[in-house]
Amino acid sequence: MKISRKFLTAGIAAALTLSVAASAFAAGLTVKTKKINEGQVKTATPVITGSVGGAKMDTLLTQMTTKNTVAEIYKYLPSDSQKITLDNYLDFTNGASDPVQEGFALVKGSAFLVNAGFDKEQKELGKTKADEKYKLDIDYTVYTAGDELLSLEQHASAYTGGAHDNQSITTLTVNPKNGKIYTLADMFIPGDAYKERLEMLIAIQQKGDNRLKAQMKDPAVAYRKVTIIGNEKFYVDSDLQNFGFYIVYNPGEVAPMSAGIVKYFIPIDTISDIISYDMN
Repeated sequence: MKISRKFLTAGIAAALTLSVAASAFAAGLTVKTKKINEGQVKTATPVITGSVGGAKMDTLLTQMTTKNTVAEIYKYLPSDSQKITLDNYLDFTNGASDPVQEGFALVKGSAFLVNAGFDKEQKELGKTKADEKYKLDIDYTVYTAGDELLSLEQHASAYTGGAHDNQSITTLTVNPKNGKIYTLADMFIPGDAYKERLEMLIAIQQKGDNRLKAQMKDPAVAYRKVTIIGNEKFYVDSDLQNFGFYIVYNPGEVAPMSAGIVKYFIPIDTISDIISYDMN
C-alpha cells in the first residue's frame, strides 16, 4: 500500500507514521516493563517515560496502565468487589509522595493477597500438581508508541480450576501530550458512517473465518452480529505489515466462550477516508 507524505503527516496518521516499530521505540516515548511477582501471580506492567507531555504526563500514563493491572488482580480478591476506575485509582495513588511507586505497591499487595487465596483454595481441594495449581499471569503488548499516540493492550490469563484458562484483554489508546484517552468513536469523522463500515468489514471476516473452517473440516463458530457502539476495546498497530485498527472482544462477547478472545483487523486502507484528523 502506497501512503502519501501528506496523509502520513496529518492528524492521526501523523501518530501512525511510527512506521517501523524499532524506530518508533528508539526515540522519544519509551515503554519499559515493571515486573511484580507474588507466587502464582505474575505481572508485567508498562512504565512510560519520555512523553511529549513531560514527567507529569509520564506519571499519568503509567498510572493508567497500572490501574488496569490492579483492576485485573482485584477480580480474584474474594472479599473485594469494588470496581476500580481511573478516578478512584488516581485519588488513591496521588495522595502518595510517589504515585507510580504507590501503584506498584498496590499491585504487589493485591497480588500477595490473591496468591494467598490461591494457596488456601488449593490446599482445601487437595491440589498439589503443577498443572492443577491456580495462577494469574498479566502482561502487555505495545503496538504504537510515539509523540502523538500510545496504543497498547494488556492481557491476562488465569487458571482457577476447570477445563481451561480464563482469558481477558483491556486496551488503551491515549494522547501522550495531554492524556486524553481515545474511544473508538474518536478515531473517526463524527457521524455514524464509520459504524456501518466497521460492521460490514467485521461481518466479512466472520463469514470468511467460517468458510475457512468448513474447508478445513472444523466446526463453524456461532458468531453474533457485531453492532458498533463506539466504545469498543481497540488498539492501533503502526507496524507497516499490520497497519490498521484491531477491535477486540473478550470471550463470550461476540462468540462462544470456547472461541476465546476475538480480534478483528481493520486495515488502514479500508478506513482512511473516514479517519478523523482532529485528534486534539
